[in-house]
Formats: sequence, structure tokens, C-alpha cells
Amino acid sequence: MRLVLMGDFHYSRMVDGTEEMLDARDTVYTSMLDQFLAMDGDVHISLGDLTHEGFPEEFRYVFDRIDRSGRPFIHVLGNHDTYSIPKTEILAITGQKRYSALETDGAFLIFLDSTKEMNKECWGGTMDAEQLEWLQAQLEASGEKPVFVFAHHPVYDTTTRSKLDKLSIHPEIDMKAVLRTKKGPAFYFCGHNHANSIVLQDGWHFIQTAACLDIPAFRVVELKDGQVRIDLVKLNEAAELETHITRFHTNMRGFKPSPDARGEESDWNLSVDLLETTAK
Repeated sequence: MRLVLMGDFHYSRMVDGTEEMLDARDTVYTSMLDQFLAMDGDVHISLGDLTHEGFPEEFRYVFDRIDRSGRPFIHVLGNHDTYSIPKTEILAITGQKRYSALETDGAFLIFLDSTKEMNKECWGGTMDAEQLEWLQAQLEASGEKPVFVFAHHPVYDTTTRSKLDKLSIHPEIDMKAVLRTKKGPAFYFCGHNHANSIVLQDGWHFIQTAACLDIPAFRVVELKDGQVRIDLVKLNEAAELETHITRFHTNMRGFKPSPDARGEESDWNLSVDLLETTAK
């Protein structure tokens, strides 16, 4: 199994952008999407904030290109995605589900919705009781099989910045208690905090991915021969892309470049022997 993961993409319609900004935006997002879709994978996944303001035209720009590629694609909602229209309208445009699960021969994949609806004042994460109950049932059903969970917001007090206000699923929601019910190898992938970070805690590997505008890179997750390998793959001509990005990302309302997005070298790649994990 091979998965290709995109961090916060933040495609913006940029209605106040200058001609130079719009040209740079088009160059950057075309290149990033082309390279994302060119990468081999069984499923391509967005970790949320696929769009910057959640307008229909922003979703259509991305999904038109993804749909034409024929790649299996799953998008978990991010807070920016839900700013402008109700979730029901977003799902009607994208053809996606709010949360879902996919079982493969080798693993369980679980996709969560950690967002509020049309709430620009509070961009922190949440999880309703129905979804939490559903998540626990999925974890129990997975048995000893490896589980890969995908959500936009990190779990509180795990990855970089996740103890800060609005930078995790709310700490009053005891996600860790639910996650601890999982038996066997477990991996939780998120975005939101615009910084690469990998943390092992309570038997779970928490993997956070930086925003594409900060680090032009994607993560590739491969499950093969009893091993999980997670690599941060830098895009072709990344330096040139970064030059184009500087022409518009500082002028996007609601986006602030992250100076420590890269993280430490230990936050880039991960290799886990599942037989050793199961033995523990």
C-alpha cells in the first residue's frame, strides 16, 4: 500500500491579488498539483485546508484537476475549507464524505472531520459524540491490523504547537482515551499547525505535515513487507517554487508564513517495523 499525502494546500481565489500575484499563484498551484497527481499511490489524501477561504470556485479549481487525473482522492475537511459555505454544500461539490473508513488488505484507513462549521473566529478542532463513538468502533474493528488515521487538527499535546490555543482538537475532548483503545500499530496524520513534526506517544505515531506554501513537499507513506516507511518528498524545482510563493503568500489574508515549518531532521522521515511494534 502506498499513500501520497498533501499538507495544508490553501488554494486561494485571491480576489484582491495583483496580476503578478495571480500569475505566481497559478504557476505554484499548477506545479504542485501536477506533481502531487504524478506521484504513484493507491490513494492520494489531503489533510485539510485544501482551500484558503472555502469558496465553491476554490474547491472546483482543485477537484476539476483531481477528477480529470482519475486518482483515488480523499479530502479531510480543514477549518479554512469550512469558512464560507455549509459542510453539506462542500460535500455536494467534492463528492466526499464528512468522515469515513477504508479497509485494505494490510491496514485500516480512517478519515475524520475535526472542523467547526462556518466559524472564522475559532479555528480550533472539535469532535462530536457521534463521530467519537464511530471512531472507537472502527478502532475496535481493526483488531491488530495497522490503523492510519487522517484528520486536519492534531490531538492536544502531541505534535509541535498542539498545546497552543486553537491548534489542536479541543483538550476537553479526550481523544487520547479513545485512541488508547487501539490494539496494534497506529499512526495519526494531521496538518493545521504548518510545521513538520513526528512524535511517538502511548503507542501512537503522530505525524504532522507543514503547509505546502511553507515547504513545497508531500509525504509518501508505504506499507510493505511488515514495515511502514514515511518520507517527506521535496518537489522538483522547489527553490524556484519558493521564489514564486514569496510573491503572494505574505499578502494572503489569514495566511502567515511559518519560520520553523521545516522542523528537525527527525520530523521528516519515519521507519517502523510492525513486527516489533506488535510484539511490544
